[in-house]
Amino acid sequence: MTRAFCVMIMLLMMAGSGLSAIAREKTVRGDSGYLVPRFVSLAKNTVNVRTGPDEKYPIIWVYKKAGLPVKVIAEYKDWRKIVDSEGATGWVWEALLSSKRNGLIIAERQNLLKGPSDNKPVAVIAEAGVIGKIRECDNGWCQLNVNGFKGWLKQENFWGTLDGESLD
Repeated sequence: MTRAFCVMIMLLMMAGSGLSAIAREKTVRGDSGYLVPRFVSLAKNTVNVRTGPDEKYPIIWVYKKAGLPVKVIAEYKDWRKIVDSEGATGWVWEALLSSKRNGLIIAERQNLLKGPSDNKPVAVIAEAGVIGKIRECDNGWCQLNVNGFKGWLKQENFWGTLDGESLD
């Protein structure tokens, strides 16, 4: 009886601890050992996107923006199937991706605030298409660094994090 009680208490503590690796979006371990889905960024200014996971597959488009955040949705050997902020999917060689976490302002001009609350003053204004480095995320807010200016933005207002994801 005591052992079962201890196990139950441990499970409750683990469930309520808010582990940063656990997000609301269902994730699994890919062949690489990393979670899928997950966000990464483009490591190079020129990244070929292919119809399949090999150089024999045709290039369907080319990204021209290092740092652009993309979501890895599948893995096959050294290839990653990605989706971008507009929903386009394709396969990219993993060496062209970086684990650096960036956020893309996707809709309209966004006010990045001086703290993680709607009642904080504006720290910086970012236009749609601007990319910032994600510094941390908690309780639906992320701190972004945009060209040296730091501010907080709700996760729903940019592309680059899983639903409910926490980063530190």
